[in-house]
Amino acid sequence: MSGLSVADANGFVYEPVRGPKRKIEFRERADEGFERIEAVWTGCNWRVTGREVVLTMRRI
Repeated sequence: MSGLSVADANGFVYEPVRGPKRKIEFRERADEGFERIEAVWTGCNWRVTGREVVLTMRRI
């Protein structure tokens, strides 16, 4: 993903005070849950640093 946006329908990209950009996105799963995927920008592409299954989400 070369075009970075602040937010989209599936997650968001943020820039910490120190270090590279980071991304959190949520992908729907076939079992009606979601997968939360964390990634860090390497300068060339996104490297996944963590993931987990999420059963429900809600806005706060």
